[in-house]
Amino acid sequence: MMHIGMSLSPFGHHPAAWREYPGGVAALGVNQLAAQTRKAEAGALDFVFLADRETRRPLTEPSPQAVPFEPTTLTAALATLASRIGFVATAAAAQHELYNLARRFASLDIISDGRVAWNVVASGRDDGWDSEYIAVVGALWESWDHDAFVYDKAGGWLFMPDKMHVLDHRGEHFTVRGPLNVNRSPQGKPVIAHVMTPDTMAIGVQAADLMFLPGGSRAVSATLAADVELRLKAGGRNRAEVRILAHVIPWVGTTAAEARALHDRLSDFPAMPADLPQGCPLIGTSMEIADALQVWFERSAIDGFVILPPVARCFDLFMDCVVPELRGRGLFRGRYEGTTLRHHLGLLRS
Repeated sequence: MMHIGMSLSPFGHHPAAWREYPGGVAALGVNQLAAQTRKAEAGALDFVFLADRETRRPLTEPSPQAVPFEPTTLTAALATLASRIGFVATAAAAQHELYNLARRFASLDIISDGRVAWNVVASGRDDGWDSEYIAVVGALWESWDHDAFVYDKAGGWLFMPDKMHVLDHRGEHFTVRGPLNVNRSPQGKPVIAHVMTPDTMAIGVQAADLMFLPGGSRAVSATLAADVELRLKAGGRNRAEVRILAHVIPWVGTTAAEARALHDRLSDFPAMPADLPQGCPLIGTSMEIADALQVWFERSAIDGFVILPPVARCFDLFMDCVVPELRGRGLFRGRYEGTTLRHHLGLLRS
């Protein structure tokens, strides 16, 4: 069964999308993103993805395509407005103190009843700093056994001391005693996600449960997926323990000509390559987009897709037309079977 996530953006992921949006500045508020989340949940998507352009430096101006909130704060708000869909929130390791990041995501996982993932943005250092950071965060999430808190009023035990684990980590880059003061969530601990690039491939292969392929074509994504599989095997990890999703930019129209005209019109606006959404563009009707996704899914090593709608209209057409078409072909779920993000992704509770 195909897995599908939706990357949120108030106007769309193309830098000129705000010019196509029929509304105005109100789209920058939380209501627009809440409406998108609810619609994605109504379609039984696995998760919504909250990117963070602020993790990239240097920046000289705000981006109209970026989510206009800090992702973990936004996740806390949206998780109270949607009860089943998962949330993949981005945070750069180099911008957050380790213990506080671990505590924040563990808290979000409790608030959401086990529906959160941390999308890791690595520092890019080559001295083992990222690997140690991620490993220690994961160890802090295991500070308590699942049944540690017993609330035994008669015996006077709030928790069982032997089920609490003091990390007492002393490594090359970090010294962290622990434990966290946050109990385990229904999914055990947050999912770890990572956007795979040649420079950070080792980080994803080491730690990620959920891997994103941002290649600009099916061929590039297929090459990345093959590389990931080889590295997973070499590192002793089971391919069944991870999910690999390709980034897709669906230019959807009611006709193929309409879809092509939208693509060409926005392509006329100047944009720096770094500002353009990173993913494979698909242009056509909802039926043609579904055909392309089906062929890609059935003939490659990927498990599904992260959708980056170039404009808001493409978000609506994808949810209203493409998802039902995929569901009708038996490629996507009709409803949620579980309550946690790990369950949606077919991953074991950790």
